[in-house]
This record gives sequence, structure tokens and C-alpha cells, in this order.
Amino acid sequence: MSNQENPRRIMWLHLSRLFLVYLSVAVVRAANAVFIVSIALTYPGLSAATVGQLLAVYSIVEALSGFLCGVIYEVLGLRISLLIASTVLSLSYVAMDVAPSFSYLLIFNALAGLSASMILVSSLSAVAEGTMGISAAKRIFGVGGFEASNLGGYAVGFALAGFLEILGMLRGFMVSSILAFVSIVTSIFITVARSELRTGYKIYQVDRRSLYLVPMWFGMAMILGVGFLSPKILSELKLGVSIPFLANISNSYIGSFEDIGANPSIGLLLILALLGVSLGIMIGSMISAKIGKGRSLILGAVSFPAALITAGFTYENLLLYLPLIIIIAIPALSIPPTLITLLADYTDESRRRGPSSGIYVTVLGIGIGLGEILGGKIFDLYGLKILTILLALLFLILSLPTIIYVNKAKVSILPS
Repeated sequence: MSNQENPRRIMWLHLSRLFLVYLSVAVVRAANAVFIVSIALTYPGLSAATVGQLLAVYSIVEALSGFLCGVIYEVLGLRISLLIASTVLSLSYVAMDVAPSFSYLLIFNALAGLSASMILVSSLSAVAEGTMGISAAKRIFGVGGFEASNLGGYAVGFALAGFLEILGMLRGFMVSSILAFVSIVTSIFITVARSELRTGYKIYQVDRRSLYLVPMWFGMAMILGVGFLSPKILSELKLGVSIPFLANISNSYIGSFEDIGANPSIGLLLILALLGVSLGIMIGSMISAKIGKGRSLILGAVSFPAALITAGFTYENLLLYLPLIIIIAIPALSIPPTLITLLADYTDESRRRGPSSGIYVTVLGIGIGLGEILGGKIFDLYGLKILTILLALLFLILSLPTIIYVNKAKVSILPS
């Protein structure tokens, strides 16, 4: 074997070991997506506010337990952490399936949120550890797979829920439990080594440099939260296009597409959008690998606000301008893998991945929650144009500290 083939073989060996980690993240997100759709069918009498309270418990616990889960990961390691968390998650959905009251639903969904946080933190830590030792460009691509599986799992979950509901097979939460069980199986066969226990670093230590990534990541999370409101926004703006077959089903039966958005095609649009973003993140990983992390963050900080404002001012002809919006937004999709790669780089010295990964999960959860709450209020009061302008300005402001630090520190600015 030639000297040129050895690094390539090593790279694919590293990435192949991460496949089961990606799969665990994807099925956990898919389980949550199916659960979201299942609630309305299983408990049709619950008000929107009550359902929102139930969903919020999951997100809040997932966010606030991030750091704690990071410390637990440092103690137990990847395989045991995933095995315990996946088992609790699967059993939580089983318990909710037979819960005698709403209070029990809240308790068990909080457990589900804690388990999801543990899986997310452990998986992110494993990706950082599993991509150590390969080139910077390949590492960006490897962590891009983590983000792609994160969002792609939601898309798969919504698609599966819609299909099962059309068949009349989506009552209760056993489907979510089965999906979580897949994560139990994958955790048994995962072979990614845990971080080395280096002396001089405490198990609860967060790398100080990783905190500089928080502002930009928080801005991304808030925009993602507003993105989860897109079905409601599209339905309010009457931008959906009816699909006769699905519309007929929805008129005779409470369909998941109707639950995801007022028009059946909006639910389909959400699924396609999530899959598109997942693919875009992989393309963004290639962009970041080509031009360097520092430049990638600058380019993304310009393209993301530009895409938001363009969408806000052209939404009445969305289909016409959609290709332009996508082209403008593609560089922005390099931001998530770039930030996670920087997080991995910063924790290479201490190899204490868990606590810093926990901060990522916390910022993600809080940002999404605030984005959903504030985004909805701003849209209701001022409309889409003002919402996109405010989001663009907020993202620019939050991005500056991160961009300044990364470029000033000269962390892998030049292409690898």
C-alpha cells in the first residue's frame, strides 16, 4: 500500500466507526419528531397551550442538563452513556404510552429530554474524539455528518409519522420507543474509543476558548427555532399549495400533514427543507474545508443575513426566488460544522470533550426555545419582513465576537 493510500484508509476507518454514532443521533431525533405528531392524535382533546407545555418540558430539560450529561460522559464513557440513555429514552416512551394522567406525561417526557441530552452530548464528544488525527478538512466533513444526522433525523421522523398516520397506525408512542430502541442496539456495537483521562484537567472543566463560540452558535440556534415555526408562518401567509391526494385524506381524517401545517403541502415542504439543510451542511463542510474555518465563518455571517432578508422581501413570489435564496444561503450552512470542528480542536489538548459539548447542547436548546417564542410574537405583531430583518441584525451582532476571536487566534484560517 502506498504512502498516499494510508492516510485515506485511516480517514475512512475513522469515519466508518462514527456511522453508528450518526445513526444514534438520527433515530433519537426521529423518535422525537414522531412523538410530536403522535401527541395530537393520541390526545386530541388537549389544547395547543397544553401540548406546548408538554413539548417545552423536553426541550428545557434537554438544554439545562447538557453540562451535567457532559460530566457523566467523562465518568462513564461513550458506550455505557449511550446504552443507559437510550434505554431510559425507549422506556420513557413506553411509560407515556400507558400514562394515566397528564402529570405522568410531563414527568416521562422530561426523562426523555434528559436522555436525549445525554445521547447528543455523548455523540458529539465521540465525533470530536473519533475525528482526531485526520486532516482538518476531513475532520470538518466528519463533524458535518453529526449536524446532518441531527436535522435529517427530524425529517425522517416527520416523514415516517405522516406515512404511518395515513395508514391509521400512529396512535400512542410505541413507534418512538422502537426508534429509541435502535439507539440501544447501536450503542452495543459502537467502537469509538473514549477520551483519554489526562491528568491536570478536571472532569467538569470547560475549555475557555469554546465559550467564544457561544454567541454565534446562539444566533444560529435562534434562527433554527424560528425555522421550526416555518409551517405556521407559511400557512398564515397562505403560501402552501394543495396536494389533492393528501388534502382528501386530511379532510376525512386528522392527518399529520395537517398537524404540521395548515396545508398538507406545507408538511411535505418541512420534510424537504430539513433534508435539504442536512445536505447543505455537508456541502458547507466542503466549503469550510476549502477556504478555512475563519474565512468560512465570515462568509457565513454575510450570506445568512442576506438570505434571510431576501426571503423576507420576496416571500410573495417564494417559488420564483427560492433558487436565489438557496444559492445565497449555502455558504451559511458551513457555520455549524465549522463551529463544532473548532469545539473539537479546542478540546484536543485536554480531551475533556463532555462538559464543552454539554455547553453546545445547552446553547442549542435555549436558542431554539427563544427563537420559537420571540419569533412567533414578532411575526404576529410585525410580519415576516420585520422578523427577517431583526433576525439578520441579531445574527450579525452575535457573530462578531466569535469571528473576531477565531480569526485573531488564527485557528486554521488557511486551507488545510
